[in-house]
Amino acid sequence: MALTGDLSELDLKGILNLVQSMKGTGKLAIIGDSTNVFLYFKDGVIVNAEGDKDPISSFEKAAGLRSGKFEFIKTDDVKEGEKAKELQVLAKDIDNILKRWEELKKRFPNYDIVFDIGESQSEEVKLTPEEWKILALVREPTTLLRLLMNSPMGEMKTLEILSSLFDKGLITMSFEKEDILKEEDLVIPVKETGWYAVNTPIYGERNITFYNKIDGRKDFQTICKEMGITLREGRQILRYLVSNGKISLRKKTK
Repeated sequence: MALTGDLSELDLKGILNLVQSMKGTGKLAIIGDSTNVFLYFKDGVIVNAEGDKDPISSFEKAAGLRSGKFEFIKTDDVKEGEKAKELQVLAKDIDNILKRWEELKKRFPNYDIVFDIGESQSEEVKLTPEEWKILALVREPTTLLRLLMNSPMGEMKTLEILSSLFDKGLITMSFEKEDILKEEDLVIPVKETGWYAVNTPIYGERNITFYNKIDGRKDFQTICKEMGITLREGRQILRYLVSNGKISLRKKTK
């Protein structure tokens, strides 16, 4: 029985239930608009995950995807990861993870939110080491997309920390209204040549088109113009290609 479908019709909870009922062994590819995540199963039980900073954040990221495709690929070549037990606990707690994502999506509806340093009204604000790490990334007005790329933590954890920092008054949030060129856009995408980069597939027609236009000379803005896409859309594609090890970014000299 092949298992394929659309994330708009079936969320991760439903997919996990199907894989479990099938007692499937193989790889579940979950392909979002700007990212892809892979979950690995043995006899219907999750044993590993890839796609974000680590297996745990990869599973959490998969739960947060609301659009895209999924496909279960049967294979016997599945290795159990070091976080298998923790992933199995998360799978049982999927309702709570989906609820957390629902709240995060309300606060962070897209990747174009701009963060800046705020000024807390409280004289004493205690921060965790993880909160300090994220706060240190907001040295100047920075988009959510850039923060997620630079964060040492997974997407869900980073968003929850940003939410906490905002509630404490340490950062501000604003929403971009114009599609303008930013300092972070002054880069030239360069294709990576390592084994992993060459052999890792690219999912999504626009991601493939963008990648094929990269020649090491065209800058980010030029490629966006050639494709007829906005800079915001281009940033999403850049994040996808960078996070999957397909490209690196070279600073464009003025």
